[in-house]
Amino acid sequence: MKAWAEANPSLDELYRDMRNSFDHLDGYLTLFTPLDRRLYRTQIKITGKQIRDFLADLFETRLKRHNIELKVTRNFLQATLTGYPSTFYPVFVNLVDNAIFWLQRNHDRPREIELDAEGTALLVRDNGPGVSARDRQNIFSMNFSRKPGGRGMGLYISRESLAKVAYKLTLDPISGSEGAVFRISPDANGATDREEENDG
Repeated sequence: MKAWAEANPSLDELYRDMRNSFDHLDGYLTLFTPLDRRLYRTQIKITGKQIRDFLADLFETRLKRHNIELKVTRNFLQATLTGYPSTFYPVFVNLVDNAIFWLQRNHDRPREIELDAEGTALLVRDNGPGVSARDRQNIFSMNFSRKPGGRGMGLYISRESLAKVAYKLTLDPISGSEGAVFRISPDANGATDREEENDG
């Protein structure tokens, strides 16, 4: 189309709009390159900073639109884990996506999502409406969702994916009015179970 646009000035604006749109889409899709497992023949070291950068780029527009601040602690930036990006990144994407949805209802205080680390655990914390005591028992169940039109698959799949690499996804026990804290941490029991299976 570039040649046509050069030969027909009336098409120039249309060409530039389409080119900008494709460039934007190409940049957006490039963000998902770390999720291509074929790129990684072996597990790699993933840093908290890399996770933060990925999330900040992916959600930049939505965070600005809903006036949500993505905060990151020094502990998170310095944290590391070993694995496939295709296993861990989607879990963080799901947690932040959920937090953004629920924070839209938070009108009486600043909206915040915080990435933090405690020991070997990585945390995704928000100051939204939290999770009710009744829902805490079902939040990781397949097809359970409080989102209008939600399919209730994200948290279930995230937990199952992490379990396959000896990690677990849990919800910290805090008051429902104090937001939610999801914890991603190594599962020593899971690792033991897998070792026994391999030995057998």
